[in-house]
Amino acid sequence: MSSSTFAQTRSQALNLEKQTEQLLSQYSQFLTQQNVEPNEEEVSVKAAIQEILTKRDSIINKLNRIGESMDNLSTSKLQQLTRHREILHDHKLAFTKIEDTIQNDRNRNNLLFSVRSDINAHRQQTTEGHSEINAHDYILDERQRVDSANSFAERLLQSAFNTRDELLNQRQYLNNAQAKMFSTLQHIPGINVLISKINTRRKRDTLILASVIAFCIILLFFF
Repeated sequence: MSSSTFAQTRSQALNLEKQTEQLLSQYSQFLTQQNVEPNEEEVSVKAAIQEILTKRDSIINKLNRIGESMDNLSTSKLQQLTRHREILHDHKLAFTKIEDTIQNDRNRNNLLFSVRSDINAHRQQTTEGHSEINAHDYILDERQRVDSANSFAERLLQSAFNTRDELLNQRQYLNNAQAKMFSTLQHIPGINVLISKINTRRKRDTLILASVIAFCIILLFFF
């Protein structure tokens, strides 16, 4: 009698496990929905899962009592009872995980929606309250930009004029230095002859070097 009762109760446990898996699968579909508040279907599925988990607790307790009342509980029945407990524990964890994920996503979406609403409200108030002031400020800003551009152009022209004057002064200084050098050379006896000899020797060395290079090229060409 106890054995048949155990089998019937276990059959109920198996049936409830299948129903739980279907409900969990249905409940997990709400993870992809961006609802601000839970709809009626979500509330109904959640309540059904909670109810069926409570029933399974009762069924497992009943199986445990039946097993204790039996004179000799077989190892297979003990393993079956343990397995039902493990499956119930896994289903409870899965339900809690799905529930927490849905709630966390909903809280994040609600926070983002609230922040966006506040930003839009602030922008609208700013636009309505400062539209005329913004137009006046824009004109003033443009005038300041034009004045700044004119001031920069004036500074640039002044810098160019100063650079030109500096170059003219340097040119005059170099001309004076060249004139003084020529005047000094004319008053030193023999300096012109020395410079002439240096130039002649430089031309001679250049001519010799050019001849050597030409001779080498000719040798490479014929040999």
